[in-house]
Amino acid sequence: MVSSFTNCDFSIVADDGPKTLLFRRSRTSRALSGHWLLRPFVLCAVLLFLIAGARAADMPSMDDTGFVPVLETGSLWAGPYLGFEAGGSQTVTEVKAGGQKKDYSRFDAAFGVFGGYNWEVSRVILGVEGAATYIGDRKKGHHPVLGTIETGSKWAVSTKARVGLPINNFMPYLSVGLAATDHSLKANGQTKNSVNIAPVFGAGLEVALRDKWRLRADYTLSGITDSKDRYNGVEARRTAANHRLMLGISRGF
Repeated sequence: MVSSFTNCDFSIVADDGPKTLLFRRSRTSRALSGHWLLRPFVLCAVLLFLIAGARAADMPSMDDTGFVPVLETGSLWAGPYLGFEAGGSQTVTEVKAGGQKKDYSRFDAAFGVFGGYNWEVSRVILGVEGAATYIGDRKKGHHPVLGTIETGSKWAVSTKARVGLPINNFMPYLSVGLAATDHSLKANGQTKNSVNIAPVFGAGLEVALRDKWRLRADYTLSGITDSKDRYNGVEARRTAANHRLMLGISRGF
């Protein structure tokens, strides 16, 4: 079952028939499917990673073991940065037509670039970040009413606000923003393509290394679309969302 996710999404839809663009403001992206969103191995991995990092940051200096913390003048986090990330991405699309609905899920390797700017405000880091990410390919399957279909998303572009709490060289953070993501459904001999804007949420852990290099683990959850179209006379609704876990490396300037 797909639950409600966003209050609205804005879609630019293109038909592969006549070259016309349909501009749509649709209802909420009921885009989060419980059977994959709450998969224990994903959430537990992220939670354990954050807890382990925070606990490690609070440990003593351990001079007797040869541990040497990173010591740099100025802030470890403030200023501009640019990076690259790669990981795993899963897109789930629910297709409903003729009273029949079915989920189509695809897991892919994902990669992209990101960059942003941080400000140090007291003991908190505030920032903005933009990213462009390849998130996967199309999923082929069979629908009880539409027959053979092909659906999915290939790319996403996002802009987010971030807030982090530095603990020595570690910084757990949360993020929220908007993402523009492509999506398509090919069914009943017709293809509908769209670019949709929907909320995106995230959390992660960043580690400052030497010479302004940083490593991070980042989890992102994004709605994609909730739209209704006709495919050669058959009305169908597609509802989609994506989540991904990425490992990234960046450098501050």
